[in-house]
Amino acid sequence: MSLRDSLLVVLTLGPAYGYQLHAEVVERTRRSAALNPGQVYSTLDRLARDELLRPAGTTHDGLPLYALTDAGHGAAANALATPRGPDFAAMVDHVLLAQSVPGADVAGLIAAYRTVWRKPAGAAPTEPHRLAARRAQDELAKAAHRWLDALPRVQPWAPRADRPRRGRGLRQAEEPR
Repeated sequence: MSLRDSLLVVLTLGPAYGYQLHAEVVERTRRSAALNPGQVYSTLDRLARDELLRPAGTTHDGLPLYALTDAGHGAAANALATPRGPDFAAMVDHVLLAQSVPGADVAGLIAAYRTVWRKPAGAAPTEPHRLAARRAQDELAKAAHRWLDALPRVQPWAPRADRPRRGRGLRQAEEPR
């Protein structure tokens, strides 16, 4: 699942600041790839430019909050319901994120991924390199179905409110010497 779509889905939970969104995406998807906070902020800028989110005030300590527009809510709903193709890591992120937010049709998403991961029709290729690629895809499809079968049910949860602000904390007063 793309970072764009992940941010939209997390913002369905309510307004949030940039680093909070970063932490929520990482926690809810358990991403294997590192997520650069700079990517989050540049993606938020693009989402604002595309009028999918709007400013929503600031936190008590001055961090800007972002919220979805009506168009953003529609884009988030579409992102939650629509598989993007047979990409195993993207599927895992997508399903885990869907499980973590209230109102997501997780069963429908799983059914859609089962369709995406169906075995390709037609005769097996005869060229060795194409045969190897087909076998790899077949094995990934089997793994995807096994993972979907073994997926435990998870109750959605609210965003964490106890996230520390990114960066250095307040400097402690020095002890007198």
